[in-house]
Order: sequence, then C-alpha cells, then structure tokens
Amino acid sequence: MNILSRIEGFFASKSYLSTYALRFGIGFVFMWFGWSGITDTSKWIGLVPEWTSFIASPERLVVLHGIFELVAGLLLFAGIMTRTVAALLAIDMLHIILLVSGATQIRDIGIEATLIALATHKE
Repeated sequence: MNILSRIEGFFASKSYLSTYALRFGIGFVFMWFGWSGITDTSKWIGLVPEWTSFIASPERLVVLHGIFELVAGLLLFAGIMTRTVAALLAIDMLHIILLVSGATQIRDIGIEATLIALATHKE
C-alpha cells in the first residue's frame, strides 16, 4: 500500500469530522467579522449602500449586521440550528457578493460554497 493510499484511507475514516471542521471554521469567520462590525464600525460603513439610509443610519446597520453575524457564528460553532443558520448566512453572503465587487469577491464565493455545503450536508 503506497503512502497516498494510506493518507486517503486515514482521511476517509475521519469523514465524520467534516461537519465539525466546516462548522468551527466558518463559525469562527463569522464571529470575527461580526465582532469587527460591532467594535470597529467605521471600517465597514463605506460598504453600506446609500439607498439604505431610509432604513437606519449606516452605523446602526453595520452594528446590526455585526450582531447577526456574531450570533450566527456562535450558533454554527455550537452546532445549534446548523442548517438553518448556514442557509441564512448563505443568503447574506450572496447579498454581499452581489453588492460588493473586487478581489474579496473570490474569498466570499468560497465562503458561500462552504455555507451551502454546510446547509445541505447530510449528517
């Protein structure tokens, strides 16, 4: 048995860990961005579209979005309502991908795919 087969076999026997890896990894990302939105609001205000001003101030929208991401990240990390939370975050990420252009879009597409995988993963 060659080394590649052994590596393949090792990881195949650990497939039950995939959901944990997805949950912890993406949960941490959203906890970080959520906390950043709450504590460093000025960093994110420039991404708030002007048309949203009739809803609330950009500062308030950034804080509310930060709270949403922080709570959603915590829920993913804890494994609470995983599919529902991942689906809601996937909708949120799709909105961000369509709204914000640039190099970060590539990263966001990867995050979107991870959320879809988590929302549709059969446990």
